[in-house]
Amino acid sequence: MAGIPFGKLSMKRFVFLPLFSFLISGCDDVSGSRGMADIATNRPIEINMHEDIEGLVARSPVIFSEGCMSAVNMCWYKVERSFDDSKLPTVIIDKSLTLDHVARISIAVDRDVGRSVEDLDLSIRSLPDNSLHDDYRLFLFELIDKITAAGWQHYYSPSDPRVSGSQMDKIDTPDYVLGDYVLSHPWLDPSYRLDLRRWLRIGRFHTWTFFKDGNYLKVQAWSRDSDDAPEERGTYLVSLNFKTQSEYWRTTFNTDKENARWTELMPERLEKYRIIREAREQKAIEAGIEIDTSYHDPVIQALK
Repeated sequence: MAGIPFGKLSMKRFVFLPLFSFLISGCDDVSGSRGMADIATNRPIEINMHEDIEGLVARSPVIFSEGCMSAVNMCWYKVERSFDDSKLPTVIIDKSLTLDHVARISIAVDRDVGRSVEDLDLSIRSLPDNSLHDDYRLFLFELIDKITAAGWQHYYSPSDPRVSGSQMDKIDTPDYVLGDYVLSHPWLDPSYRLDLRRWLRIGRFHTWTFFKDGNYLKVQAWSRDSDDAPEERGTYLVSLNFKTQSEYWRTTFNTDKENARWTELMPERLEKYRIIREAREQKAIEAGIEIDTSYHDPVIQALK
């Protein structure tokens, strides 16, 4: 689908990253130990986007496992704990965003590009299984508040109409705005608080996207309803994916050759996004829906 940065991935990422847990035993090189007890410490794990992965692993108070696959020239660095662990680590991102109770950390390093932190996944402990949907809703809004307080700003997918949460009463369907599927749905504008009725209508995935200092952040909560009281209770897995700007855009192309030429190909793609957004916004205006004209897409530094 045009205009969806998360909709396409290079084959290198699409095939191997989701299957890492299954394939790790077959990697060419595996070091570290997920079963090894870390030295007792209350020190947080500090992770900075763009930093050298070797430096991060060397100074970390928690041991990272490492698995590499020479066939795709990629390595993964991971910390995995049980969500029930009483001593889950704290992670600080770029010296500004502090996340407590982090159960899983995964950093994918494409050695064809470099050895820096470009793609980081975190899973955090939220509430006990089968908690109230409303309690999860409030928990996630508290997390969103922490993220925005650290300077992260709401990001509209580039082909989506810039319709903010102020217009949510004019939108009666989740996922779609006037018949067009959108990633940046007004119901999940982080500046507004979605009521429980709409929250339950969204379905299994609640997603927010942000940008800051040339990096992107996708926050996602995947929910599974309780068998006994599906309308009242559920269990949510909360994850945060951080990408540098080059990683975010480069990996939206289909092939490794296109990935390498992403800065050449982006202007044409951005023009297509602009045309789609313009048409969708015009349709929204004609339907009496206001457009957030104060929002401007973040500048892609590599294209300057």
